[in-house]
Amino acid sequence: MSINFQVNTEETLDFKLVSFSTQDDGIIEASFFEGNKDLAVVFAHGAVFNKESWYFMADHLQSKGIASLCIDFRGYGNSKKGNTTNRAFDILSAVDYLKKEGYDSIALVGGSMGGAAILNALELEMDISLKKVILLAPAGGKAISSETIEKLIVVSEGEGLFKKVNQIFNESNPPKQLKTFKGSFHAQHLFKSEYRDELIKLITDFLISN
Repeated sequence: MSINFQVNTEETLDFKLVSFSTQDDGIIEASFFEGNKDLAVVFAHGAVFNKESWYFMADHLQSKGIASLCIDFRGYGNSKKGNTTNRAFDILSAVDYLKKEGYDSIALVGGSMGGAAILNALELEMDISLKKVILLAPAGGKAISSETIEKLIVVSEGEGLFKKVNQIFNESNPPKQLKTFKGSFHAQHLFKSEYRDELIKLITDFLISN
């Protein structure tokens, strides 16, 4: 079962459903929250979540003029699997979609499985449009070698991936930041914790900072 953190009903949200193909012939459905052309964010969900789980963040950012693309990974919602199981292609196709929409400054935000997919995508292709990456306890993947992408990695000190996430952070090149929360809430589950508002502000401030 997927988990939904919407704070508004879909009727009150300003987005359109879009779809695009991947390099391995998959089809990804996503919700596009339009904004100005300064920045667009790709939101990548964890294994028990879906694109709707990021709507509250996309709506919040849209109020500040920031565009967002919340994707359903292959096999979720109406998204279709391609010739491989590699979710990195879903991330890369989302970046390509935003570039075609005229965005040349793109940020990636992913939790757990979504964070791992982002790391795998960065291994395959380091697009110059990628400016910032936020990872909530990525469930695997290698460190980020780019010295131009700004990185923010978030983890709870009591969760099972703590050591692995710290290894990814330590081996990634700067610029980078690490935020550690108390407790054991994993990735997007942090939005159900007492740290919800602090995390929303942390993500927002990181995205809008120059």
